[in-house]
Amino acid sequence: MKWLKILAFILGSAWFFPVSCTSALYAGIHIKAHLDEREVNRGDQLHNGFSVAVLSKHDATQFQLLAFSELHRFRVVGEQYQLLLPKPFARMKINDYQYIAYRVLEQKENSQLIEVEDSNDDRTIWSCYRTDGRAVTPIASRMFHVGYMMNALPYAFGVALFLHGIGLILRRRIAHLSST
Repeated sequence: MKWLKILAFILGSAWFFPVSCTSALYAGIHIKAHLDEREVNRGDQLHNGFSVAVLSKHDATQFQLLAFSELHRFRVVGEQYQLLLPKPFARMKINDYQYIAYRVLEQKENSQLIEVEDSNDDRTIWSCYRTDGRAVTPIASRMFHVGYMMNALPYAFGVALFLHGIGLILRRRIAHLSST
């Protein structure tokens, strides 16, 4: 019974409301990001920021990101770049708020499974693809966007109100039981 009193006190407290709302908001943002993961095998359309890491034939020391939609145009123009990456990991800081990185997740003799991360202060997009050095096969993309907070806010507020209501009901019941 003592733990029930403590639970009722915590849940019904006005000080707990912001904590529960913030916690639910944090969880909601991550749930929204998880639900927004997209896979080509499922027939999903990839995120607009899907990128591919390439090395320029002119400067093979630094990588750059190309939008997946731009790959064909670069080939038509005759731009020389390399799709197979020599290092298992690289990261480049663009400015204080933005960086790009890639990770080779799987290395085979003539192919690589690569995950690219393009992050700025608004969003982070992860692009996963396979390349054999001549072509790119997109596999999946996921995104974490600050805008997800606005989607999760009503649910977080609802969860906080629900928990607060449970705390108030428990307080009344405990008070009623102890008075009899």
